[in-house]
Amino acid sequence: MKKRLSNIMIFVFSITLLFSTFSLAQTNPEKLLKEAPKQKNFPNADGVYIENITKIDHTGEKSRITHRKVIKVFNKRGVESYGEFKIRFNKSNEKIKIIEAKTITEEGEVIKPKEMAINEITPPEAANASIYSDARIKVISMSGVEPGSILVCEYEKIKDSYAIENEFWNYQLMQYTDPIQTNRIELKVPKGKDINYKVKNGDIKPDIKTKDQYKTYIWENNDTAAIIKEENMPSLLNIAPLLEITTIEDWKQVSEWYNSLIEGQYEVNKEIKNKINELTKNSSNKEEKMKALYNYVTSQIRYIGLQFGESGYKPYSATTTFENKYGVCKEKATLLIAMFKEIGVKAEPVLINRGSAKLDTNLPSPALFNHMIVYLPNQNIYLDPTSKGTMYEVLPGDQGKKVFLPESNQLTKTSISKAEQNTSLSIQKVNLREDGSAEINYKETMIGLYGFTYKGFYQQYKDKQLDRLIKRGLSRGFTNPKLDEIKYTGINNLDKNLSLEIPKLRVDNYAEKMGNMLTIKPFKFPINLTQVVASENRNYPIYLSFKRNVKRTIKINIPEGYKVNFLPKSQSYNNEVGSFELNYQKKANEITAKLNLILDRKEISVKEYNSAKKLLNKANSSIQNQIMIQSK
Repeated sequence: MKKRLSNIMIFVFSITLLFSTFSLAQTNPEKLLKEAPKQKNFPNADGVYIENITKIDHTGEKSRITHRKVIKVFNKRGVESYGEFKIRFNKSNEKIKIIEAKTITEEGEVIKPKEMAINEITPPEAANASIYSDARIKVISMSGVEPGSILVCEYEKIKDSYAIENEFWNYQLMQYTDPIQTNRIELKVPKGKDINYKVKNGDIKPDIKTKDQYKTYIWENNDTAAIIKEENMPSLLNIAPLLEITTIEDWKQVSEWYNSLIEGQYEVNKEIKNKINELTKNSSNKEEKMKALYNYVTSQIRYIGLQFGESGYKPYSATTTFENKYGVCKEKATLLIAMFKEIGVKAEPVLINRGSAKLDTNLPSPALFNHMIVYLPNQNIYLDPTSKGTMYEVLPGDQGKKVFLPESNQLTKTSISKAEQNTSLSIQKVNLREDGSAEINYKETMIGLYGFTYKGFYQQYKDKQLDRLIKRGLSRGFTNPKLDEIKYTGINNLDKNLSLEIPKLRVDNYAEKMGNMLTIKPFKFPINLTQVVASENRNYPIYLSFKRNVKRTIKINIPEGYKVNFLPKSQSYNNEVGSFELNYQKKANEITAKLNLILDRKEISVKEYNSAKKLLNKANSSIQNQIMIQSK
């Protein structure tokens, strides 16, 4: 995973390549090589931060933030992780001075990146969106990087101003997934400037010094161990020590600031009004109109994948977004709110943090949020028109989150959908033959957040590519499957759940023939969720994003002249994290096997891990049972 150069807040900068002689600490290559740690000191690490120092200066007209990174690279993964530095910036009001950038090889050779190794690019997601022309990424490709090299990168970020006049905020992680030897953050402010600060997930107190008209705060936690990554672990923001700094006193200040930005942005023109009339002309009630407008903005306005704040905080107007037919999350939200207002539906913007990060709203600032969605207060519904695969009232990955409603100055929480609202449903109708082969009518339906996940995946591929992927997936459960067609529904239709149907799936070895008997394992595919409980223990919670329900129904029509010799017992199990039910029935010549698994958590705590492991392993082992039939 690529390592971030700076704090968790995404700083945006215009880049000026000015190499300066000033440095936080002059680099002595010989001394660095002699004193640098070895791989044997950190056997599980890809590299180690010898120095990770940040100096934040808010005493001048402009904010200056200096970062110094000195990294010893241990292996090829470390070369991949640290060999290239990427800095996002906005060239309209931010600059950077590169103070020092070089590679020190194991032999002591010092290699500075050549001019051609430092490039400024437009973010791929904004390349075809001219209104975001100020968004840039500076890429510094470090030369001569090999295992054993030491990388030195120091730069000063100069920011003309923050979004709220006379205020500033900074957030920075103080622990990474690789170890840190010297880890320090320094903040310099005018003596009379009040700041609010906190170290979340840690007890690191600042050393505070006052000199002349300035006050300096120093947070330090040296010899910091690496966070060992685990599958499906939450964001580092929930785990690592996180320094939060803000001068904003309360959320009302944020509310007043943001409301000043959106004044006039919801105005609609004749073209938007005509489109609203066109979209709603066949709607019989207000809800149908709302859904029609939502579907239009979600599917027909192209999303540009810049986070809230990366492209500025002020959204472009509804008319601009409608004309361009593209926008970031705040633009799509603004257009949808404007269209709702035009049909008499009250709607307002919602600031939210997408992902697993849990917000500490005690220290207010816009930097807590990276995404914007829409809230309908009269219906108490949250809508996210960002992704073209998100159906109405489905909230992807943002459930149970603290959010801020700037128009009404409210801190609140999004709701969490029930497991049954996010269902993976599989139905197989099997015609079994005496030789063990079978013809199957196979159907899968994905509902709620399962549908959102798979729609986004399916939309990446053309039909023939998707057919190949489905066939490859089927071969994991069936030997040499043969099929004529696959029918897809709802991939690009926001009014329909995603489903696929294979009318005639032919397999040679559905059952194993043993003399006059056939043994049948009806559940051919394992429960994918079991991979998240594969380890013996967990240090961190398992983040699953949403509660879920897995349903499988298999109806087997046994050959004429056969009788059931053995049918597994039905069973059920439940504990604090969920439940499963496995049921077998026989009626005439048909055997029905049903599985219903519910995982009633969007996040499984460390304390609940053993319960989740027991539930999922029991469910997975139970579906290994076999049915036996024999000729009469």
